[in-house]
Amino acid sequence: MPKSEGQKGNDKTSTGYEKILLGYDGSTNAKRALKRAAAIAAATGAQLRIVTVVNPVIPAYGPISVFPNDYVEQIEKDAHRSLAQAVKIARRVTTSVIGSVEEGHASDVILRLAESGAADLIILGRRGVSAIERFVMGGVSSSVVSHSKCDVLIVK
Repeated sequence: MPKSEGQKGNDKTSTGYEKILLGYDGSTNAKRALKRAAAIAAATGAQLRIVTVVNPVIPAYGPISVFPNDYVEQIEKDAHRSLAQAVKIARRVTTSVIGSVEEGHASDVILRLAESGAADLIILGRRGVSAIERFVMGGVSSSVVSHSKCDVLIVK
């Protein structure tokens, strides 16, 4: 949790953020959020954890036969590629960067990681999914804002 404003020390204590968790899906808004998260981490000395979440459940918008046999493997491969690129970009700005690909529903994973001590600030892009996915799954940023016990920054 953020430190009190009365504490003295390095730049971390001015914001209170020591661990920043960025939910990253490779979308335009996620790329904006990545730049902001890296800048905040660099300015405060906070550790930046970038997490990309894959949900291997096949969407039910159409027949299952529409999806290739290697659908799950492909989305996991794409997630690892996207995450590696994000970590590389963040390391140009700040040194303490780690990344992981997690499985599940994005908001659940992000909230679980934050609550386990991985973050005292969560940063997300405003939207990363299509309107249909948002309708079916719910907005990740809305859910995280509603249920998070730590600060959340939504980047537009």
